[in-house]
Amino acid sequence: MTSGKRLLAKVAPYVRMAQGISSPYRMAILYLLAHEPLWPEDISRHLPIAQNLVAHHLKAMVEAGWLKKRRVGGHVMYSLQKKIFREFPKLITDTPFGRDTLIGSPKK
Repeated sequence: MTSGKRLLAKVAPYVRMAQGISSPYRMAILYLLAHEPLWPEDISRHLPIAQNLVAHHLKAMVEAGWLKKRRVGGHVMYSLQKKIFREFPKLITDTPFGRDTLIGSPKK
């Protein structure tokens, strides 16, 4: 088992990922974008916050790796970044608990 600075270095990327979805609004955005890519204006219609706050959350989620953006003319469309959905679970599946519980290793 890892400890000390090596442990903190191991979990550091996951901390950044977790911070990217550490708000109910960000989780709601994640849920919306799991259905289809959306424009910020469309996301704003579903959330009880101002569009500038939606933009703030979108920026944080892009920086944390959860979302990607695509420019279309003068507008930006957001969609989920598939890679992070493969990476984030590795924090847990890299442990005996995760291997036994989530992956389904045979019981001892």
